[in-house]
Amino acid sequence: MKEMLTPLFVLVWTKLHFASAFSFQAFASPQLQPQPQRTLAVDIEETAQRDLSSLQQWAQNCGIQTAQGCFELTSQDGEDWTVFTTKDTPAGTPLLYVPSSLVLSSADIASDLGGNLEATENTLLEYEETRERLPLFRLLVKILTELEAGYESPYYPWLNSLPRRFYNGVAMTDACFDCLPPYAAWLSMKERNNYSRFLNAIREGYLELSEETLNDDALIKWAYNVALTRHQEVWVIPREDGTVREKKISPMADLLNHATIPNA
Repeated sequence: MKEMLTPLFVLVWTKLHFASAFSFQAFASPQLQPQPQRTLAVDIEETAQRDLSSLQQWAQNCGIQTAQGCFELTSQDGEDWTVFTTKDTPAGTPLLYVPSSLVLSSADIASDLGGNLEATENTLLEYEETRERLPLFRLLVKILTELEAGYESPYYPWLNSLPRRFYNGVAMTDACFDCLPPYAAWLSMKERNNYSRFLNAIREGYLELSEETLNDDALIKWAYNVALTRHQEVWVIPREDGTVREKKISPMADLLNHATIPNA
């Protein structure tokens, strides 16, 4: 019998100590003229197929290691994929190893992108809640950068394996909000407002992103949802800038589903 693996019970190793009635108002984002549709290396249409086969080959070539018979990618509908184990495994057994060179780290991204990223982040500092989420913003920018690289991106197989459909506040329509209970609607609107602020900051023009990307709301929204749903937050030794938390995305480990009860 297959059993689903969850982060509560899976030991994920990397070389980086990676552990693995409310009122609300929408924050407006700039309205742009419709742009001609362009062809991307990663098809982000909701009907696009996720390529998990190429992901596994890429992972093997990049040094990602999984315990034989204990890490099986499985889907019941071809859209949602997760990890199952096919045999009993002793507690504490390492099931997945991801080299640190593949881990997307908000701190490393800040170092790599330097002044352009810092200038963009300065436009977000006036919002306290958004200021606290700068690590998420950095992951968003990194994902957009890799999407622009297309087939040349070392992360292309991973990006092409990701979900196309999301069900959070950013992905909801106004009709969806009308169906939510007040508290859920408030939380979802907070997420949408955060996305709108990120979107405005990106369009300030400091980042080395093409005009096509800056004007592609669907692409930026998809990249935001990827960063939001695939990361894990970890505590780190305080840095010179006072940072004590980082957000990281570890390919393959991001396929582990969440649960409150260990089941493997």
